[in-house]
Amino acid sequence: MRKELTLVGLLLLLLFTTSCNKHSQLLYLQSSSNGSAVLAQQEPYKISPKDEVYIQISSVLNKEVNTLFSSSANSSMMGNMMNSDVGVYVNTYSVTDSGYVEVPLIGRVTAAGKTLNELTYEVKQKALEYVTDAVVIVKLMSFRVTVIGEVKKPTVITNYHDKLTILEAIAQAGDMTDYADRQKVTIVRSLKGQNVTIPIDLNSRTLLTNPGYNLQPGDVVIVDPRKGKATQMNIPTYSIFLSSISTMILLLNYIVK
Repeated sequence: MRKELTLVGLLLLLLFTTSCNKHSQLLYLQSSSNGSAVLAQQEPYKISPKDEVYIQISSVLNKEVNTLFSSSANSSMMGNMMNSDVGVYVNTYSVTDSGYVEVPLIGRVTAAGKTLNELTYEVKQKALEYVTDAVVIVKLMSFRVTVIGEVKKPTVITNYHDKLTILEAIAQAGDMTDYADRQKVTIVRSLKGQNVTIPIDLNSRTLLTNPGYNLQPGDVVIVDPRKGKATQMNIPTYSIFLSSISTMILLLNYIVK
């Protein structure tokens, strides 16, 4: 009977050791032999058809101009809407399949293929024909990134800034779960009409030079589980099963005696 009990004990020990996480598995950006890593350079995003861009044209000297450049039909509400979420929605324009946006008063402006700075410059040049102190703000409103897999809150992130890193995206998704494999993160990205995958290792400082460090609109971040996830999830069941077996062995041993 002692052999059977020893076997049960070894199995319990094996389950315990497989459920343990190494400290190194939980660290981001671990040191490397290459020393400091240079941040990956991100090319400015170029607007594409079907993107949504927020365009606000305003004047400090002539407040009446603000309503002329607005797409809102109710000009009396515009003063309160300019700095609200509703104002952002009202002043968001969809880039047509032909690559342009239709802005009130100044008309059609080509947007596809341009960076936000280039579009801002072109809109401002057209606005200056109507007002000398035109202030133009252009933001990309369709900068959405999906984060799924072993994160605490799988989500679709709408980013209102020019840049979003993979670490920021994971943070907004509630960070990784205990079962996440930080060395196996994949980014699905659309490039020139084709989907490509970019492998990411969050444990390595080479992450900073990875082309996937800076996310792009439409990216999908997938966090894979560690190989031992299924075993760890079933540990309570295994423990109950092995405990039952050990109890039966003890009872049989007692009865036989």
